[in-house]
Amino acid sequence: MSRVPGTFKERRRTLVELPVPPQLAALKAAATGLRRFSLGDCNILVSQEPLGPGGELWWHLSISHESRYPTWDEIKTARYELTPADVTMAMILPPPEEYVNVPAQDNVFHLHEIREGS
Repeated sequence: MSRVPGTFKERRRTLVELPVPPQLAALKAAATGLRRFSLGDCNILVSQEPLGPGGELWWHLSISHESRYPTWDEIKTARYELTPADVTMAMILPPPEEYVNVPAQDNVFHLHEIREGS
């Protein structure tokens, strides 16, 4: 059982690695180590992207579900299982014109690595 409070106290879900679909080729080219997983019915993409100063590679994780928002347990499990424990991840709500979700992907959350002073 995870030591992260609230993470699947009763039933642990299994992460399964899946192939990255061809339609994400452009994203794969911009990211380092893009990987795709499922967690129950959730779809997860995780990579390091040139988001930091000078193009420094920082972690980015997106988690989505076809018909509902991912639960807090699903978000936390993906974060702690797929990104290093010693980084700080945050869900950022940018100005509306900078929001990256497309209408067909309303049920997706993005977690970004943040660092002190960023």
